[in-house]
Amino acid sequence: MTDDVHGGAEPIDITSCDDVLSHVFEFLDHETGDARRAQIAEHLEDCSPCLREFGIEQEFKALVRRRCGGDAPPSGLRERIKIQLTSISFEEDGTQVSVERITAERTGE
Repeated sequence: MTDDVHGGAEPIDITSCDDVLSHVFEFLDHETGDARRAQIAEHLEDCSPCLREFGIEQEFKALVRRRCGGDAPPSGLRERIKIQLTSISFEEDGTQVSVERITAERTGE
């Protein structure tokens, strides 16, 4: 089964436990399309091991939300993230790796 294209991404088949578990955070965050969400929910209803793993991930997210949810991000964090980019590229044969870090500084006006 294939989900509709969601957020510009390629459609993804949900055919196995690995597929379900690799998209469990998208499911928890309501970042999946309706078709994929229904596929994952149906799989979770029928598969005890996946449902158990889903419960663990759900509890983990709840713990993080309880422990970190009240903290406000530092001033300017969003802006620093936007202007600091890292690019990584690999050669086709897999032997060459290059990392380029691009940092832009904002001038005060």
